[in-house]
Amino acid sequence: MSRPLGWGIIGLGKHVEQRAGPALRQAAQSRLVAVCSRRFESAREFARIYEGARAYDSFEGMLGNPALDAVYIATPNNLHARQAIQAARAGKHVLCEKPMALAEHDCEDMIGACEKNGVKLGLVLQNRHHPAHVEARRLIQAGEIGEIPVARVQYGNIKLKAALAQGWRSDLERAGAGALMGTGLHPIDLLRFLLGSEVEEVRAWCEPQPPRVDEIVYAILRFANGACGTVVSGAIPASDNDAVLYGDKAKVNCKGTVGMSLSGTLEVAGRTVDLKMNFPAEDPESANYVRLIEAFNRCILEDAKPDIPGYEGLQLCRIANAILESSRRGRAVRISS
Repeated sequence: MSRPLGWGIIGLGKHVEQRAGPALRQAAQSRLVAVCSRRFESAREFARIYEGARAYDSFEGMLGNPALDAVYIATPNNLHARQAIQAARAGKHVLCEKPMALAEHDCEDMIGACEKNGVKLGLVLQNRHHPAHVEARRLIQAGEIGEIPVARVQYGNIKLKAALAQGWRSDLERAGAGALMGTGLHPIDLLRFLLGSEVEEVRAWCEPQPPRVDEIVYAILRFANGACGTVVSGAIPASDNDAVLYGDKAKVNCKGTVGMSLSGTLEVAGRTVDLKMNFPAEDPESANYVRLIEAFNRCILEDAKPDIPGYEGLQLCRIANAILESSRRGRAVRISS
Protein backbone atom coordinates (compact mmCIF):
# COMPACT_ATOMS: atom_id res chain seq x y z
CA MET A 1 0.00 0.00 0.00
CA SER A 2 1.63 3.24 -1.15
CA ARG A 3 -0.85 5.69 0.38
CA PRO A 4 -1.04 6.38 4.14
CA LEU A 5 -3.45 4.20 6.08
CA GLY A 6 -6.84 5.82 6.55
CA TRP A 7 -7.79 5.93 10.23
CA GLY A 8 -11.08 6.52 11.96
CA ILE A 9 -11.78 7.20 15.62
CA ILE A 10 -14.97 6.27 17.44
CA GLY A 11 -15.45 7.94 20.81
CA LEU A 12 -14.29 11.43 21.72
CA GLY A 13 -13.02 13.00 24.91
CA LYS A 14 -9.93 14.64 26.39
CA HIS A 15 -7.84 11.52 25.91
CA VAL A 16 -8.50 11.43 22.17
CA GLU A 17 -8.19 15.20 21.82
CA GLN A 18 -4.87 15.37 23.68
CA ARG A 19 -3.21 12.09 22.67
CA ALA A 20 -4.77 9.72 20.15
CA GLY A 21 -5.81 12.39 17.65
CA PRO A 22 -2.46 14.22 17.63
CA ALA A 23 -0.63 10.87 17.52
CA LEU A 24 -2.53 9.81 14.40
CA ARG A 25 -1.58 13.11 12.78
CA GLN A 26 2.10 12.73 13.71
CA ALA A 27 2.55 9.00 13.05
CA ALA A 28 4.15 7.90 9.80
CA GLN A 29 1.83 6.24 7.28
CA SER A 30 -1.29 7.57 9.02
CA ARG A 31 -4.10 9.89 7.99
CA LEU A 32 -7.27 10.57 9.96
CA VAL A 33 -10.16 10.26 7.53
CA ALA A 34 -13.15 9.79 9.82
CA VAL A 35 -14.39 10.47 13.35
CA CYS A 36 -17.57 9.21 14.95
CA SER A 37 -19.46 10.37 18.03
CA ARG A 38 -23.08 10.03 19.12
CA ARG A 39 -22.96 13.83 19.36
CA PHE A 40 -22.54 14.88 15.74
CA GLU A 41 -21.53 18.43 16.64
CA SER A 42 -18.60 17.07 18.65
CA ALA A 43 -17.50 14.89 15.73
CA ARG A 44 -17.80 17.81 13.32
CA GLU A 45 -15.78 20.14 15.55
CA PHE A 46 -13.07 17.50 15.93
CA ALA A 47 -12.99 16.77 12.19
CA ARG A 48 -12.40 20.45 11.42
CA ILE A 49 -9.01 20.22 13.10
CA TYR A 50 -7.93 17.41 10.76
CA GLU A 51 -8.01 18.32 7.10
CA GLY A 52 -9.83 15.68 5.07
CA ALA A 53 -11.52 13.98 8.04
CA ARG A 54 -15.26 13.36 7.81
CA ALA A 55 -17.64 13.46 10.79
CA TYR A 56 -20.23 10.77 11.54
CA ASP A 57 -22.81 10.09 14.22
CA SER A 58 -23.29 6.52 12.91
CA PHE A 59 -20.60 3.87 13.28
CA GLU A 60 -22.15 1.92 10.41
CA GLY A 61 -21.87 5.02 8.26
CA MET A 62 -18.23 5.52 9.16
CA LEU A 63 -17.42 1.88 8.39
CA GLY A 64 -18.81 2.43 4.90
CA ASN A 65 -16.13 5.03 4.13
CA PRO A 66 -13.92 3.45 1.41
CA ALA A 67 -10.89 5.47 2.57
CA LEU A 68 -11.07 3.88 6.02
CA ASP A 69 -8.53 1.12 6.75
CA ALA A 70 -8.36 1.01 10.55
CA VAL A 71 -10.47 2.05 13.53
CA TYR A 72 -9.28 3.37 16.89
CA ILE A 73 -11.93 2.42 19.49
CA ALA A 74 -12.11 4.84 22.44
CA THR A 75 -15.69 4.38 23.60
CA PRO A 76 -17.03 3.20 26.99
CA ASN A 77 -15.65 -0.20 27.97
CA ASN A 78 -18.86 -2.18 27.47
CA LEU A 79 -19.05 -1.15 23.80
CA HIS A 80 -15.59 -2.32 22.72
CA ALA A 81 -16.50 -5.88 21.80
CA ARG A 82 -19.54 -5.07 19.67
CA GLN A 83 -17.79 -2.25 17.83
CA ALA A 84 -14.62 -4.25 17.21
CA ILE A 85 -16.63 -7.11 15.74
CA GLN A 86 -18.58 -4.66 13.54
CA ALA A 87 -15.33 -3.16 12.28
CA ALA A 88 -13.82 -6.58 11.58
CA ARG A 89 -16.86 -7.67 9.59
CA ALA A 90 -16.50 -4.48 7.54
CA GLY A 91 -12.88 -5.41 6.79
CA LYS A 92 -11.32 -2.73 9.01
CA HIS A 93 -8.33 -3.25 11.27
CA VAL A 94 -8.95 -2.57 14.98
CA LEU A 95 -6.85 -0.79 17.58
CA CYS A 96 -8.78 -0.91 20.86
CA GLU A 97 -8.34 0.99 24.10
CA LYS A 98 -8.03 -1.11 27.23
CA PRO A 99 -9.83 -2.98 28.59
CA MET A 100 -10.35 -4.93 25.40
CA ALA A 101 -13.68 -6.12 26.82
CA LEU A 102 -15.28 -6.86 30.17
CA ALA A 103 -15.85 -10.60 29.68
CA GLU A 104 -13.48 -13.28 28.44
CA HIS A 105 -15.97 -14.61 25.91
CA ASP A 106 -16.25 -11.13 24.38
CA CYS A 107 -12.46 -10.96 24.03
CA GLU A 108 -12.49 -14.37 22.37
CA ASP A 109 -15.25 -13.26 19.99
CA MET A 110 -13.23 -10.15 19.06
CA ILE A 111 -10.15 -12.25 18.33
CA GLY A 112 -12.21 -14.73 16.32
CA ALA A 113 -13.96 -12.04 14.26
CA CYS A 114 -10.67 -10.34 13.36
CA GLU A 115 -9.04 -13.64 12.42
CA LYS A 116 -12.04 -14.73 10.34
CA ASN A 117 -12.13 -11.44 8.42
CA GLY A 118 -8.37 -11.17 7.93
CA VAL A 119 -7.84 -7.94 9.89
CA LYS A 120 -5.43 -7.04 12.67
CA LEU A 121 -6.46 -6.54 16.30
CA GLY A 122 -4.21 -4.52 18.58
CA LEU A 123 -4.40 -3.02 22.06
CA VAL A 124 -3.62 0.49 23.31
CA LEU A 125 -1.12 -0.26 26.07
CA GLN A 126 1.21 2.66 25.52
CA ASN A 127 3.49 1.91 28.47
CA ARG A 128 5.03 -0.88 26.42
CA HIS A 129 6.29 1.78 24.01
CA HIS A 130 7.92 4.10 26.54
CA PRO A 131 11.66 3.90 25.69
CA ALA A 132 12.55 3.50 29.39
CA HIS A 133 10.44 0.35 29.58
CA VAL A 134 11.73 -0.94 26.25
CA GLU A 135 15.34 -0.54 27.44
CA ALA A 136 14.57 -2.04 30.86
CA ARG A 137 13.02 -5.09 29.22
CA ARG A 138 16.06 -5.44 26.92
CA LEU A 139 18.43 -5.41 29.89
CA ILE A 140 16.30 -7.95 31.76
CA GLN A 141 16.13 -10.29 28.77
CA ALA A 142 19.90 -9.93 28.25
CA GLY A 143 20.46 -11.18 31.80
CA GLU A 144 21.99 -7.89 33.00
CA ILE A 145 19.56 -7.56 35.93
CA GLY A 146 19.63 -11.20 37.01
CA GLU A 147 16.81 -12.98 38.78
CA ILE A 148 14.03 -10.63 39.86
CA PRO A 149 12.14 -11.94 42.89
CA VAL A 150 10.30 -8.68 43.63
CA ALA A 151 8.92 -5.81 41.55
CA ARG A 152 6.46 -3.02 42.18
CA VAL A 153 4.60 -0.48 40.08
CA GLN A 154 2.46 2.46 41.15
CA TYR A 155 0.28 4.54 38.85
CA GLY A 156 -2.17 7.10 40.13
CA ASN A 157 -3.68 10.53 39.73
CA ILE A 158 -5.91 12.24 42.28
CA LYS A 159 -7.97 13.69 39.39
CA LEU A 160 -9.28 10.19 38.76
CA LYS A 161 -11.51 10.52 41.84
CA ALA A 162 -13.63 13.19 40.15
CA ALA A 163 -13.71 11.28 36.83
CA LEU A 164 -15.03 8.16 38.57
CA ALA A 165 -17.88 10.12 40.17
CA GLN A 166 -19.64 11.00 36.93
CA GLY A 167 -20.56 9.74 33.47
CA TRP A 168 -20.10 6.19 32.26
CA ARG A 169 -17.00 5.64 34.42
CA SER A 170 -19.22 5.75 37.52
CA ASP A 171 -21.44 2.95 36.14
CA LEU A 172 -20.22 -0.58 36.88
CA GLU A 173 -22.30 -2.02 34.04
CA ARG A 174 -20.57 0.18 31.47
CA ALA A 175 -17.11 0.52 33.01
CA GLY A 176 -16.69 -2.91 34.62
CA ALA A 177 -14.70 -1.33 37.46
CA GLY A 178 -13.29 2.06 38.36
CA ALA A 179 -9.60 2.49 39.12
CA LEU A 180 -8.85 -1.08 38.04
CA MET A 181 -10.02 -0.43 34.49
CA GLY A 182 -9.13 3.26 34.39
CA THR A 183 -5.51 3.06 35.52
CA GLY A 184 -4.79 -0.33 37.12
CA LEU A 185 -4.48 -2.40 33.96
CA HIS A 186 -1.49 -0.33 32.82
CA PRO A 187 0.89 -1.20 35.71
CA ILE A 188 -0.34 -4.81 35.67
CA ASP A 189 0.45 -5.14 31.97
CA LEU A 190 3.74 -3.30 32.39
CA LEU A 191 4.91 -5.90 34.92
CA ARG A 192 3.95 -8.66 32.48
CA PHE A 193 5.92 -6.88 29.75
CA LEU A 194 9.03 -6.19 31.84
CA LEU A 195 9.21 -9.58 33.55
CA GLY A 196 8.36 -11.51 30.38
CA SER A 197 6.15 -13.79 32.42
CA GLU A 198 2.45 -14.39 32.98
CA VAL A 199 0.41 -13.80 36.14
CA GLU A 200 -0.67 -17.08 37.74
CA GLU A 201 -2.32 -15.90 40.97
CA VAL A 202 -3.61 -12.65 42.48
CA ARG A 203 -4.50 -11.33 45.91
CA ALA A 204 -6.27 -8.00 45.72
CA TRP A 205 -8.41 -5.39 47.40
CA CYS A 206 -10.47 -2.73 45.64
CA GLU A 207 -11.64 0.26 47.67
CA PRO A 208 -14.49 1.03 47.94
CA GLN A 209 -16.47 -2.13 47.22
CA PRO A 210 -19.52 -2.36 44.92
CA PRO A 211 -22.03 -0.91 44.31
CA ARG A 212 -19.62 2.04 44.10
CA VAL A 213 -16.78 1.92 41.61
CA ASP A 214 -13.33 1.39 43.09
CA GLU A 215 -11.07 4.42 43.51
CA ILE A 216 -7.90 2.53 44.46
CA VAL A 217 -6.84 -1.02 43.69
CA TYR A 218 -4.13 -2.90 45.60
CA ALA A 219 -2.88 -6.14 44.06
CA ILE A 220 -0.19 -8.74 44.71
CA LEU A 221 0.64 -10.74 41.59
CA ARG A 222 2.50 -14.05 41.51
CA PHE A 223 4.15 -14.76 38.17
CA ALA A 224 4.93 -18.05 36.47
CA ASN A 225 8.68 -17.37 36.73
CA GLY A 226 8.42 -17.07 40.52
CA ALA A 227 8.53 -13.28 40.73
CA CYS A 228 6.14 -11.42 43.01
CA GLY A 229 4.82 -8.05 41.89
CA THR A 230 2.81 -5.42 43.73
CA VAL A 231 0.55 -2.85 42.09
CA VAL A 232 -1.15 0.18 43.61
CA SER A 233 -3.25 2.28 41.27
CA GLY A 234 -6.06 4.81 41.22
CA ALA A 235 -6.92 8.14 42.84
CA ILE A 236 -3.60 8.69 44.63
CA PRO A 237 -2.39 12.17 45.57
CA ALA A 238 1.14 13.08 44.43
CA SER A 239 1.68 9.58 43.02
CA ASP A 240 5.25 8.70 42.03
CA ASN A 241 4.20 6.59 39.02
CA ASP A 242 7.35 4.47 39.17
CA ALA A 243 8.25 0.92 38.19
CA VAL A 244 10.98 -0.67 40.33
CA LEU A 245 12.47 -4.13 39.80
CA TYR A 246 14.88 -5.64 42.32
CA GLY A 247 17.27 -8.03 40.58
CA ASP A 248 20.12 -9.97 42.16
CA LYS A 249 22.56 -8.28 39.74
CA ALA A 250 21.03 -4.80 39.47
CA LYS A 251 18.11 -2.63 40.48
CA VAL A 252 15.94 -1.06 37.77
CA ASN A 253 14.11 2.16 38.62
CA CYS A 254 11.79 3.66 36.01
CA LYS A 255 11.07 6.95 37.76
CA GLY A 256 7.95 8.81 36.73
CA THR A 257 7.60 6.81 33.52
CA VAL A 258 4.31 5.01 34.18
CA GLY A 259 1.24 6.60 32.64
CA MET A 260 0.25 8.24 29.41
CA SER A 261 2.97 10.79 28.62
CA LEU A 262 6.59 10.19 27.70
CA SER A 263 8.33 11.40 30.85
CA GLY A 264 10.64 10.35 33.66
CA THR A 265 14.02 8.67 33.79
CA LEU A 266 15.51 5.19 33.73
CA GLU A 267 18.11 4.42 36.39
CA VAL A 268 19.90 1.08 36.57
CA ALA A 269 22.51 0.37 39.24
CA GLY A 270 24.35 -2.92 39.69
CA ARG A 271 27.57 -4.85 39.45
CA THR A 272 27.95 -4.56 35.67
CA VAL A 273 25.41 -1.88 34.72
CA ASP A 274 25.27 1.73 35.85
CA LEU A 275 23.23 4.11 33.75
CA LYS A 276 20.76 6.96 33.81
CA MET A 277 18.67 7.91 30.79
CA ASN A 278 16.33 10.81 30.09
CA PHE A 279 13.74 10.89 27.34
CA PRO A 280 13.07 14.36 25.92
CA ALA A 281 10.14 14.57 23.51
CA GLU A 282 8.72 17.39 21.41
CA ASP A 283 5.17 16.35 22.36
CA PRO A 284 5.33 14.20 25.50
CA GLU A 285 1.54 13.76 25.67
CA SER A 286 1.33 11.94 22.34
CA ALA A 287 4.84 10.49 21.93
CA ASN A 288 4.15 6.99 23.30
CA TYR A 289 0.97 6.80 21.22
CA VAL A 290 2.86 7.78 18.07
CA ARG A 291 5.20 4.84 18.66
CA LEU A 292 2.27 2.51 19.32
CA ILE A 293 0.34 3.57 16.21
CA GLU A 294 3.41 3.37 13.99
CA ALA A 295 4.04 -0.18 15.23
CA PHE A 296 0.42 -1.09 14.42
CA ASN A 297 0.72 0.52 10.98
CA ARG A 298 3.79 -1.60 10.26
CA CYS A 299 1.99 -4.79 11.20
CA ILE A 300 -0.78 -3.90 8.73
CA LEU A 301 1.54 -2.88 5.91
CA GLU A 302 3.89 -5.84 6.40
CA ASP A 303 1.08 -8.30 7.24
CA ALA A 304 2.78 -9.13 10.52
CA LYS A 305 1.50 -10.01 13.97
CA PRO A 306 0.68 -6.94 16.12
CA ASP A 307 3.21 -6.35 18.87
CA ILE A 308 0.30 -6.10 21.36
CA PRO A 309 -2.20 -8.61 19.93
CA GLY A 310 -5.70 -9.50 21.08
CA TYR A 311 -4.36 -12.35 23.21
CA GLU A 312 -2.79 -9.78 25.54
CA GLY A 313 -6.19 -8.16 26.02
CA LEU A 314 -7.77 -11.52 26.78
CA GLN A 315 -5.12 -12.22 29.42
CA LEU A 316 -5.63 -8.79 31.00
CA CYS A 317 -9.37 -9.48 31.12
CA ARG A 318 -8.71 -12.74 32.97
CA ILE A 319 -6.42 -10.98 35.44
CA ALA A 320 -8.88 -8.10 35.99
CA ASN A 321 -11.74 -10.49 36.69
CA ALA A 322 -9.54 -12.49 39.08
CA ILE A 323 -8.68 -9.26 40.94
CA LEU A 324 -12.35 -8.38 41.27
CA GLU A 325 -13.11 -11.90 42.54
CA SER A 326 -10.21 -11.80 45.00
CA SER A 327 -11.39 -8.47 46.37
CA ARG A 328 -14.95 -9.73 46.68
CA ARG A 329 -14.07 -13.07 48.31
CA GLY A 330 -11.07 -11.99 50.37
CA ARG A 331 -8.74 -14.74 49.13
CA ALA A 332 -6.17 -15.54 46.49
CA VAL A 333 -7.48 -16.40 43.03
CA ARG A 334 -5.63 -18.38 40.39
CA ILE A 335 -5.81 -17.18 36.77
CA SER A 336 -7.68 -19.46 34.39
CA SER A 337 -6.34 -20.01 30.89
